[in-house]
Amino acid sequence: MKIERLQEAPVDFLTRLIRKEKNAGWSEEGAEGIVQFFTSHTDKFVYLGASEDTLAGVLAYEPDTMHLVLLGVDPAYRHQGCATALVDAFVKAAEEQHAARIDANAASGALPFYLAYGFEPCGEAMHVNGVDFTPVEYLLGRQMLGKTVTVTVDHPYGSFHPTIANVTYPVNFGYISAPLPLNEGMQDAWVIGPQMPVETFQGVVAGIVYHKDGDSRWIVIQPGMIIDHAQIINLIGFEEQYYETQIIWAA
Repeated sequence: MKIERLQEAPVDFLTRLIRKEKNAGWSEEGAEGIVQFFTSHTDKFVYLGASEDTLAGVLAYEPDTMHLVLLGVDPAYRHQGCATALVDAFVKAAEEQHAARIDANAASGALPFYLAYGFEPCGEAMHVNGVDFTPVEYLLGRQMLGKTVTVTVDHPYGSFHPTIANVTYPVNFGYISAPLPLNEGMQDAWVIGPQMPVETFQGVVAGIVYHKDGDSRWIVIQPGMIIDHAQIINLIGFEEQYYETQIIWAA
């Protein structure tokens, strides 16, 4: 199965799938609403196509928000890994942009697929304009948990915070400099361990702090260090308290 970025919007392919789908979670009215929305916004999306001899599946997403808009697979190619391959490619594209998460409004018929892939519900199930769906999200970067990275420190231990008055950093803070980022973006990181200013630090990713607005920060510790989750949360809480966050930890 070949996955590639499509140069033109596959309008006919997706319109046919939307209108013919019987158990996706939308009524005929809902199908027409989806088609109308899609056809009036085609130039706003990026399209990934899966093909063998012909187009087998399509994934459309908003590049600015990394929101998965549409995922459709021709019935003849279902249960062959086509949808998974498309989402894999989307995840890779999002990680190259240093996105912290991707999200989607999963129609009720597709919700089991999203949950099996690793998406999690992030809102209540809804019924809007003839469509039953559940907001879901997939947290990115989890494959880096337990991996060794190098942090370049630009806000050292004891330095004053640039925006929070009269607050100094109780830990070192910087960005991941190795492995090298896939683009010009930076991955922020908290350094837990050294109680002194350092310029660089090599350690292990012990956790990831996800911000609701889409950013993330890695928690990097000294190799072999026994960590106390509550203690780390207290150390970084002077800044993280201002965000709506979710933390996942290495096993």
